[in-house]
Amino acid sequence: MKLWKYKDYEEYKKVQIEFTNAKVKSGASWVNPYDIKGLVRYIWEYNPDVSFGLCHGTRRGVEQKEFISGFKSVGADVTVIGSEISPEVSKAYPHTIEWDFHEVKDEWINSVDFIYSNSLDHSYDPEKALDSWMSCLNEKGLCFIEWNKGDVNNREGDPFGATYEEYKEMFNLKYEVVDILENDPSQDSSWGQSQANLQRFYFVIRNLK
Repeated sequence: MKLWKYKDYEEYKKVQIEFTNAKVKSGASWVNPYDIKGLVRYIWEYNPDVSFGLCHGTRRGVEQKEFISGFKSVGADVTVIGSEISPEVSKAYPHTIEWDFHEVKDEWINSVDFIYSNSLDHSYDPEKALDSWMSCLNEKGLCFIEWNKGDVNNREGDPFGATYEEYKEMFNLKYEVVDILENDPSQDSSWGQSQANLQRFYFVIRNLK
C-alpha cells in the first residue's frame, strides 16, 4: 500500500478541493449508472426495507441520483446523501453536503442501510475512513467500495494506492468481505467516460456479527 505524504491536513484538503473542482469542470464522471442499477438490485434483494444510504466523495452527485432513481423504480423511497469535501461542488449538486468522509455525523452512527464509495483512493488515512464508514452501518448494513487497476498507484490528488489483494486484506482485518461484485464492461459502450471498458470490482463489506 502507498500513501502520499502531505505537510498537514490543510494541504490535503486544499489539494482535494482543487482536484475535485478541476474534475467537475472537465465533465468527467467515474460512476457508471449501469453499475449502480446492479447495486440497487443487490441491496433491494438483500434488504427490502432499505431507507437510508450514504455515498462518499461524490463530486457531481451521479451516485446519489442513480441510487434514488433506481430505488424508485422498484417502489422504494430511499434517502441517499452524498458527501463532498469541496464547498463549491457540494453546493452545486442536489442531495450533497460539504463533508470530509473521514469524519462521522452523530446521527449517522448505526443508522445507515448502505454506503457506497469509489473514492477511498482519495483518503489520507484509509483505515480511519473505513472505520468511520463501518460505524454508521446498522445491523443489516452493507458497505460497497469500488476498486479498479487505476487504484494501485497513488499521486498527490489520489493519495492512497493499493492492489486488489491489499484492499481485500485491509477490509478483512476488522470486518467481513461477504461478496465481491464485478461490472460488465460490455455495458460501458454508451457511458462515454475515460474509465469505460475498465474492469471494476465492488467489495461488499459488513461488520462482524
